[in-house]
Amino acid sequence: MAPSLTKNSIISRNIPKLIGRLALLVGVLMIAAVFVPPLRQEADYFFSFIPPAIRGTAAASSLFFGLIIITLARGLTRRKRRARNLAIIILLLNPISSVTISFAEILLIILLVVFRKEFYAKSDPSTKWRPLIAFAQVIILSILSSLILLYLRKDNLLINDPNFNQIITGIFRGFIGLDTNLEFKSAHLEEFTNFFIGSLGFFSIVLPFILFFRRVKPLGVMSEEDRDLLRKLYKHDEFQDSVAYFATRNDKSVVWSKNKKAAIAYRVVDGVMLASGDPIGEYSLWPEAIAEFIKKANEYAWTPAVMGASERGGEVWVKETKMLAFDYGDEAIIDVKSFTIEGKIMGNVRHMVNRTKRDGYSATTCKWIELEDLDKQKLISFANEWRYGATERGFSMSMDRFGDDKDSETIITIARKDDEIKGFIYFMPWSTFGWSLDRMQRERGIDPGINELMIVSTVEEAKQRGITKVSLNFAAFRSVFERADKLSAGPIVRFSRNAIRFASNWFQVESLFRFNAKFQPEWQTRYVLYPTAADIPRVGWAALKAERFISGFKTKSVK
Repeated sequence: MAPSLTKNSIISRNIPKLIGRLALLVGVLMIAAVFVPPLRQEADYFFSFIPPAIRGTAAASSLFFGLIIITLARGLTRRKRRARNLAIIILLLNPISSVTISFAEILLIILLVVFRKEFYAKSDPSTKWRPLIAFAQVIILSILSSLILLYLRKDNLLINDPNFNQIITGIFRGFIGLDTNLEFKSAHLEEFTNFFIGSLGFFSIVLPFILFFRRVKPLGVMSEEDRDLLRKLYKHDEFQDSVAYFATRNDKSVVWSKNKKAAIAYRVVDGVMLASGDPIGEYSLWPEAIAEFIKKANEYAWTPAVMGASERGGEVWVKETKMLAFDYGDEAIIDVKSFTIEGKIMGNVRHMVNRTKRDGYSATTCKWIELEDLDKQKLISFANEWRYGATERGFSMSMDRFGDDKDSETIITIARKDDEIKGFIYFMPWSTFGWSLDRMQRERGIDPGINELMIVSTVEEAKQRGITKVSLNFAAFRSVFERADKLSAGPIVRFSRNAIRFASNWFQVESLFRFNAKFQPEWQTRYVLYPTAADIPRVGWAALKAERFISGFKTKSVK
């Protein structure tokens, strides 16, 4: 159970945030002591009591340590124990530069000591890239600090007025222990400067290993054994969610109930532990799986959240965690038994299907494993080619692989013309009674109506195979469009509709809703769950990144 928001818990929740912001302020002040005239004058006064040979080094140290404190501020906000310990060490090593900065540093140290129990979280699990990222961060900080020492203060340290290229070359030589080839005003200045730059070079190599290779648990990637067990579990419950199979994505991790009869798939994005839809497996064990999920979130001080929960799953999540729910769209589900393209209301679909057939198109549906190897190779190639450079999106309601024979229950409908593949739609199994859409792709520039043809063909084949439900695309903010279409719609609803229409220029929000609605589906609402209103920005950002709506992700191969 999530803790209640008592006065004490609210204070405890905000302490790391306040300390993190204070650390950010301290880091900024330490850097400002080098650049901002009033603080620099105050710093120069304190540095006057330091032996002349190490004054420049003290100034560069202030910059270097300030940048490190800024990078640690986020870890302090997230209650990371290692960030607290390293922050205390840095603050104790930093030389006194001004009354203002020293007071802020002492206050920060006192708070870190007094509230040490608030910083209980383990460091985030590591990946093979973390040491490289740490190395890049530290080497940049080291170069900036060395430049402050040698370039901005070269009049106090160097003779012959070397240019920027000579100084940067000297810095890199100093990093690896060689002579900088720069002429200093005294032997003492040269000795201390070489020591400082050499120490930064050594620190740049050692720190990544200290932070990320000392008792750091590797990132928990789901094993193939876990995926096989999840494939069995998704069939266990006759009311299992339509997106359950997407829990087996390669980029998700999993937490289990104690007997491994229930599970929750998740991914951590920017400190948010984002669960993927409903728990999977035995319904009576969902609370136990949720408890394990919250336990792991607390262990690392991650913010727990859920993306794509159904009404049924959302109720359990809310009951067990007291999280809040936000309706962000609906999934279109076709009832196979009652589906027909006859009648006035289905006239548009019927017209598109008949016209496409007259143009020479046909569609067939089968299991992926039933295809010929040549067709499999063509489809895998088309799946990449027909993205036309667009990002492969998805997390909660799509798969990150295509054409894997281990997904033996997947279904594909292929549209052909003159025996050439022109489009396909690919479905994941939905328990034992349904199919859930993963991807719908087609060749650019072909005749309209091919999607309608493939969907109708899929439903017809589903009837023959005893399938009762076919899940189509997810329609984000469907209720907004439906309310806005009514005569009684108010200005707020219409404004929301227009804002979403504007976003549709990039994300096809309205077009997906209109397309889905043509098939007269049942609508199943999907929810985002989050702990408090204050967490909405972080959870929303993490969800957008997980679903790849935030730029910066490269398109990946589907196999």
